[in-house]
Amino acid sequence: MDKNRIGINQLALLYLLSIAGGKFLTLPSILAKDVGHDSWLVLLFSFLWDAICLVFLLFAVRLNQEKQLDISAILDRTVTKVVSKIVMAIFFAIFIIRANILLSSCYKMFAVTFDVSTNWIVYVIPIVVISFFAVKLGFNSIARTTQLLFGIIFICVFVLVFSPISQVEFTSLLPVGEAGWGKILATSFTRSFWFSDYLFIYFVFDSIKVNKNRVFAPVIVAFVIGAVLTVLMNAMFVALYGDLAQDFDLAMTKIGVYFVSNSSNGRWDWLTLSIWLMSVIIKIIVFIYCAYKSLEKIFGFNKDKFNWYAGVFIVALLMLPMFISADVVLSTVVMWGLVPFVLVQYLLPIALPFLTKLALRKEVANG
Repeated sequence: MDKNRIGINQLALLYLLSIAGGKFLTLPSILAKDVGHDSWLVLLFSFLWDAICLVFLLFAVRLNQEKQLDISAILDRTVTKVVSKIVMAIFFAIFIIRANILLSSCYKMFAVTFDVSTNWIVYVIPIVVISFFAVKLGFNSIARTTQLLFGIIFICVFVLVFSPISQVEFTSLLPVGEAGWGKILATSFTRSFWFSDYLFIYFVFDSIKVNKNRVFAPVIVAFVIGAVLTVLMNAMFVALYGDLAQDFDLAMTKIGVYFVSNSSNGRWDWLTLSIWLMSVIIKIIVFIYCAYKSLEKIFGFNKDKFNWYAGVFIVALLMLPMFISADVVLSTVVMWGLVPFVLVQYLLPIALPFLTKLALRKEVANG
C-alpha cells in the first residue's frame, strides 16, 4: 500500500488547519502597515484568488483519479523535464522560506508570550527530526496525526477567535476601502506569498483517495471555514488595536490578552494558544516534507530511501534565521521572487486540468 495515500476528508482537515495555522501571527500586523484597518479586505480578495485556483486544482485531482500520475510525471509529459525541474525548484524555495518564516514567528512567540528562551538549533532540530520521520513514514502519517488532533486544535482556534468578539467595535473598520481599492487589490498580490495553502496538494496529487468522485465538497467547506475565521480574526485585531495593530507582530496572542485582561478569572489563553500552536508546527512539518519531496523530484532520489545529503541541505537552510531576519527575507527574497512564486501559486493550478488531460492522453497513447 502506498504510504503517501491520503483520504479526501483527511486532506480537507489538514487544509483547514494549514489556513488557521499560518496567518494568525505576523501577517495581520504586516497588512495593517500596508492598508490600515482595510487589511481584512486584502484577505477577502486573496482568498478569492485562492478559491478560483482551488477549484481548478480539485478538478485536476478528479481527472487524475484513474491513472493517478504524480505532478512531476504530468509536467514532464507536457511542459518538458527542464521546465518541470524549474517548477520544483520554485516549490522548494517557497517551502523553505515559509518554513523559516513560521519557525521565526513561533520562536518569537515562545520568547515574548511564554517567556521561554532557547537556542535556535535546539529549537529547530526536534521539529526537523519529526519532519524527516514523516518523510520516512509517508504523508499519511501527517494526515493521521492531523485527524487525531483536529478536534482539540479547532476548538482552541474557535475559542481564541470568538472569545473577545463582544468587546469589538466593528464600526472602527469604517469607512470601508479608505486605503483605496487599487492599493487593496495590489496588496492582495504583493502579499500573495502568505496564501495558496493548497500547495501541499501537489505533492500528494497521485495519492488522494476519492469516494464516488466526492472531491469538491469537503475541501471547499474546509477552505470557506478557514477563510472566514482568518478574515474575522484579522478584522477583530485591527478593530481592537486600531493604529497600534501594525506594531504587534503576534496578532493571536494580542487578541487573547485583550480579552483576559478584562476578566477577573485570570489568564487562560496560554493553554489555548499552546494547543493552537500545534497547527503551526504541523504546517511547518508539511512545508519541510514538501521541500524534501521537491528535491527528490529534481534529483531523482530513491523514494524508498531517505537521502541524507538532501536532509543536511534542508537543515542548513533552516539555520538561516540565525543570520537573516524574517523581515529582511520578506522585503528582499520574497519580493524578488514574487513572479516565479505566482507561477506555481496561481498559474499552475489553473493550467493543471488541461495539463492533466494532455498527460493522460499521452499515457494512453503510449499504452
